[in-house]
Amino acid sequence: MNNPPEKQLALRYAQIADDRKFAEMRDIISVDFSQQGPNWQCQGADAFIEQLQVLEANFSATLHMVGNQIGQWDGECYEGETYSIASHLYEKDGVARKLEMAIRYQDRIEKSADGYRYSRRDVNIVWSSDQPLHTD
Repeated sequence: MNNPPEKQLALRYAQIADDRKFAEMRDIISVDFSQQGPNWQCQGADAFIEQLQVLEANFSATLHMVGNQIGQWDGECYEGETYSIASHLYEKDGVARKLEMAIRYQDRIEKSADGYRYSRRDVNIVWSSDQPLHTD
């Protein structure tokens, strides 16, 4: 069964972030892509890809689970929302930790000659939790 374009993009976005293959974001975002979150924003594909380096700099691993999606297409444009749980592993003072965030992305996808691309993907953090990581 094939996923609709909005689901496929959300899954690919998570995979690229978790695999640290940030340059591959160019395959799923527009050149003028924008994203904003609490107290930050970036404009353009280059700025967004550069911003993703914070994941590699601060976390030993990430895991993004894609959940609910709701939205609709109007011609060549999709407006919707994607739920995600993003887990970020790191070490502080010799203790392994996990920063977990519940995110509701506000998505805009546009179809072009190059395929489906995010033109906007804003981040709304519903909650976050930072705890010692137990691996038992």
